[in-house]
This record gives sequence, C-alpha cells and structure tokens, in this order.
Amino acid sequence: MRPELLAAFSESIWAKARVAREVELDLRERRRLLEAISEDIKKFTDLLPPLVSEAAHREAQRRGVDLREKAWHDQSRFDPGRTTFQCEHVLPVGGLRELCLLAASPTAIAEILGTARVAWILKEEDRRLTSLGYRAVRPDPVAAYREAGIKLV
Repeated sequence: MRPELLAAFSESIWAKARVAREVELDLRERRRLLEAISEDIKKFTDLLPPLVSEAAHREAQRRGVDLREKAWHDQSRFDPGRTTFQCEHVLPVGGLRELCLLAASPTAIAEILGTARVAWILKEEDRRLTSLGYRAVRPDPVAAYREAGIKLV
C-alpha cells in the first residue's frame, strides 16, 4: 500500500470521525456521515491484496481464476451473478468503522486500516458465518472463521 493512499484515506476518515464525535448532528446527518466513513473503508480495502479460503481457492483454480489478483469489481467477469464467491471483510466494515470512530488521530486510523483484510470465500462459507451469528459482528474474526470451518491461505 502506498503511504500516500493510506494517509489520504486515514485523514478523510479522521475528519468525518471527528465531526461524528464532536458535532451535534441530527439522525439523517449522522447516518450519512457514518455511511461516508464506511464507503471510505470499502474503497480503501478495495486496494488491498485479498486473502482466499482454501475452498474458494480450489473452486477458483477449477475455473482458471487466481482470486489473489481479483477484487470485488472484477467478480462479474469470472462469477456471473456473483453466485459462487463472496469478497468480504474479515473484520466487517461496521467493526472497522467503530474502531475508527474511537481513534485519537489520523495515525491511529492508519494503524486500524493497516489491520484490515478482505477475503474471497465461497457463498456457502459466508452462509455458515451468518448462521453462527457472525454476519456483521465478529469480535474475534479468527475465531469466527475457525468456528465456521473457513481456512484462509
């Protein structure tokens, strides 16, 4: 990751997080601000090299696709209808956003973003995470993946 990009995203999120903490906002304003932080996180993580589950890797190999070189925006070319694979945040965006809202500086946000990971998994693996209650909240993402039987490579 280029340091300039990390700094740009960190500073943008910091400015929004500071307003969310310090300014009295109505519900509509707060929702839009939180959505903007989430979108910044998503766009930042679009730039990260993805992890891949063992099962997704096997299926992708069968199709002649290297998921380590693919991003969410590429998916419709190798997975029409997005029926097989799920590109997801190991620590969900909401969790990353909450950490950013608590951060004390742009540097702290850069450290949080530095821990962000995206992973290609199969839709069936995503359903297992969801059935275990890990759709949007994963206090310990490693444990959640282990419980769901998902091994990242």
